[in-house]
Amino acid sequence: MSSIRPIAFRIGLPLLLALMLGGCGSTNSKSTFSSSSGAHPIAGWLPSVHSTTAKGNISACAECHGSDFSGGISKVACTECHMGDQQNVHPLDWGYLAYAKHSDYVTQNGIASCNNVYCHGTSLTGVTSSGPSCSSCHLGGPMQVHPGSYTDKQTDFDNWATNTTSSNFHGTYVATNGVNSCENAVCHGTNLQGVTNSGESCQACHANYTAYYSTTPRKK
Repeated sequence: MSSIRPIAFRIGLPLLLALMLGGCGSTNSKSTFSSSSGAHPIAGWLPSVHSTTAKGNISACAECHGSDFSGGISKVACTECHMGDQQNVHPLDWGYLAYAKHSDYVTQNGIASCNNVYCHGTSLTGVTSSGPSCSSCHLGGPMQVHPGSYTDKQTDFDNWATNTTSSNFHGTYVATNGVNSCENAVCHGTNLQGVTNSGESCQACHANYTAYYSTTPRKK
């Protein structure tokens, strides 16, 4: 057999391997991961991009974050930020009741997992494409649903509902601001008839509810 073929084979195989390895080491223009830097190169990857990407193809994350998403070769588990699993930011038992269950969680665990640049903001004023500002629902600040300086939920409402001498009295508040912040699916209901595990029906106190609902001011 000619000696040319073994020499060509010995030269060609290492060259082929080098080209293959070189191809693996270069950044894929269609990939969201940079093999050279070991990170996601897209600006704003967290929090806005990774959520959409993961929902579209969660299996692609498993290559680096592990088949069980507990870290893998990246050494970063999804649950370092997610309180549920790799696809659920909040605890799994919240389901669609985040509006009702988050209060007890915060009372027991504090807001350390909420006030950061990837979730609801370092000052709980919200993060674009991620968690909303707490004040979008809470009228009295991040930890207070109704206006006023109350700490207990029932005391909060009782004081707000009956303290007619205060500018924060709910009657004065509604007359001034309308019921826009009350009349929704997570507070007192879209028709003010209450929401399970959240705000009670206005009818519970307002005997002539039909007249109250029809004449209650609303902000344009």
